[in-house]
Amino acid sequence: MLTVRCDVARIPGEKKRFGRGWITECDTPFGATPVLSIAGEPEEMGVQYGVLAGSLVKRLSSKLVAIFASAGLPEAVVRNILGNAWERMTPYTPERYTVEFDGIVKGANQEGIPLTTDDLRCIVAATNFDLYKREERIFEFLDPEIIEQLQAQSDMGNGHLQCTMLAVWGKRTVDGKMFSFRNLDWLSQSGMHEDRIITVMRQDGVIPVVSCGYAGVTGCLAGMNAEGITLSEVGAFSVSEELNGIPWTFLGRQVLEQSSGLDDAVRMISGAKHTIGYNYLIADGDPDRFGTPDFSPRAAVFETNHSACEVFFDNDPKEADASWVAPDGTIHRYGLPVEHAVMRADTAFGKTTRALQACDDGPGEPENTGNPWGRDFCGSTYTTCHRPMYDMVRAFETGDEYVFPVRNTRVIDKGTPRKIGFQEIMVIAATVAHNTECLADNDWNVMSVVYAPTDGKLAVAYESQDRQGLWKNAPDSGYALFTLEDLMAD
Repeated sequence: MLTVRCDVARIPGEKKRFGRGWITECDTPFGATPVLSIAGEPEEMGVQYGVLAGSLVKRLSSKLVAIFASAGLPEAVVRNILGNAWERMTPYTPERYTVEFDGIVKGANQEGIPLTTDDLRCIVAATNFDLYKREERIFEFLDPEIIEQLQAQSDMGNGHLQCTMLAVWGKRTVDGKMFSFRNLDWLSQSGMHEDRIITVMRQDGVIPVVSCGYAGVTGCLAGMNAEGITLSEVGAFSVSEELNGIPWTFLGRQVLEQSSGLDDAVRMISGAKHTIGYNYLIADGDPDRFGTPDFSPRAAVFETNHSACEVFFDNDPKEADASWVAPDGTIHRYGLPVEHAVMRADTAFGKTTRALQACDDGPGEPENTGNPWGRDFCGSTYTTCHRPMYDMVRAFETGDEYVFPVRNTRVIDKGTPRKIGFQEIMVIAATVAHNTECLADNDWNVMSVVYAPTDGKLAVAYESQDRQGLWKNAPDSGYALFTLEDLMAD
């Protein structure tokens, strides 16, 4: 079986403190990694963030602006685009998060760091500005005087958060526990790995949350709350995308802060005003009832765009009905529903969401064929990510060997059937994240988070660069294992 490195991370006793907050650095396989803990009311938490990590936030904001500017746009134009994008999302952003912004700026300035509210808005807008055909829509976000100054439209490309996620529990796992993961594939080798941070957010009146991401990304790219709820997300281009909705990073944080069970998350995501094409996976580890007859971990996936949200549970008949009709009238069924497991890459299985998809040759784009296997069956995230996750889950169930087709490498040995535990879920996560063939395209796995919410544990890996300049994607860099108990401690 594929060997995945995972070292136990120790929270040092020595911490820099400010108010109720603290920051420290943990030794991990991918280098020293800051762990930041903030607590209290929103502004109070923001001040702690700014005082303790403001320099990291300023650095990341500058990098994100530079990434956009590298497409040929002057920095002033980039800031104009991101500022106008933020203005569209502002009415849908919970006030407590903007109040926290003000606190971060205040705290950073207190330490002599020239951070501005505009810097924070750029971070939110950049992580949410993942619009389909954004290079064609860029002028929607420019002021008239800026358009006049712009001599030619630049090519911003369509690289996007092309990720994978899965949850397994019940009859498939050791002791029926919940295991899940979230892989973030994005612009790699950009230097963003230097600003990685694990943030513990303990706002008064809501559920404490651990967020894995980058400094200044005050929403959630991935995370787990104190009730054993985990968050995973996948970007999935749709032709139904607008920015007049809640930023997906803030929606993720809000779900974790206000969900004590899966039903809470279903209500929140189903009722949200969504922006761009995104799939979510929420897993409930049900830790408080483990070992009792009432123990009932569950998970669900959500396929969303600006105009739709479809919810799927395990073994869902809606997924079983997913099909594509070829030009010759042949019906190709592609749904892979399974009991006690849910998973997603980019491909949607809902009738409405798939009809509006542009990714994976989605029929929402008139030039596409709608084939989930890719045009002329040439490949898609369905064939390189979704199907492999499904096949690995089944291989553990049957004891069969599994060879990952993308690289023709054996990752699961033939043997007796086995239950999926933490090591097995890491093998699945690392396999579908091992996209080293995308090195030259600067598009590979930059962060991987594996959750064991029933046990209150998570392991995180980030891409890394050694002293010789050699890059490794997140799984190859190794994982650091944390417990909620250690992270939540003062």
